[in-house]
Amino acid sequence: MDAFLYALPEGLLFTLIVGVPVGLAWAGTVLLRRTTTKPLDEKQNEVAGFIFATVGVIYAVLLAFTVIIVWEQYLAAESAVSQEAAALISVAHDTSSFPEPARGQVHDLLRAYAQYVINDEWRTMDEGTLEHEESTGALAAINSVWSIYRSLPPSQVDPHTTVSLDNLSAQRAMRLESNGAALPGVLWIGLVLGAGVTICFCLFLHMENIKLHAALTALLTGLIAISLWMIVAINHPFAGSVHVSTDAFLHAIHEIDSLSR
Repeated sequence: MDAFLYALPEGLLFTLIVGVPVGLAWAGTVLLRRTTTKPLDEKQNEVAGFIFATVGVIYAVLLAFTVIIVWEQYLAAESAVSQEAAALISVAHDTSSFPEPARGQVHDLLRAYAQYVINDEWRTMDEGTLEHEESTGALAAINSVWSIYRSLPPSQVDPHTTVSLDNLSAQRAMRLESNGAALPGVLWIGLVLGAGVTICFCLFLHMENIKLHAALTALLTGLIAISLWMIVAINHPFAGSVHVSTDAFLHAIHEIDSLSR
């Protein structure tokens, strides 16, 4: 289902999640009011209004809680990318003490690693499985750097290189894992059903002005739908039109290129 949504153009996705529900809410309110009569007991509105207020507060808390969770997951993915790129630059600086040709080979491998991440892994991380996310080229580049490091005598390498390489591997794992931190299906069920219940309460409240009633119902529906659209947009940090940028890795490539050979 996620793959289908993220494959849609941004405008079509917005129309599907926001435009369609708003139109249905307006039309549904007008149709219902024209096919039903005014309630004889005006207190029905008071009771329904009290229940609606309670339901609205509960759903608002759930919606706000979900938005915060998804935003924090997005920021965590951004942080993982930045830290991985910083670790890549750190390895490049540490390996600058290697003798030639090892230094040039390592820098070429680190540059290739960043390019594999940008060109290969960024395109596949939205598939949701680790075997599809990982680039064999990126793994081979990191393993080759380790092989070169182990082949050199300890007197010719910076002792911090091991720490830097370990940190790069750890940050890489964090980036890949952060892509799987999406909302569970049960929470989506609660969000959709909660939205339906909240909007249905609007439909059954009675107002003398039908057009005003329909407009208020549509506005509430639009507010809820926009919140759900934002959740969908950033639920997978590396997929869709709103995704984590590759700028950190582009900067890392620039830094590696700037090192003396």
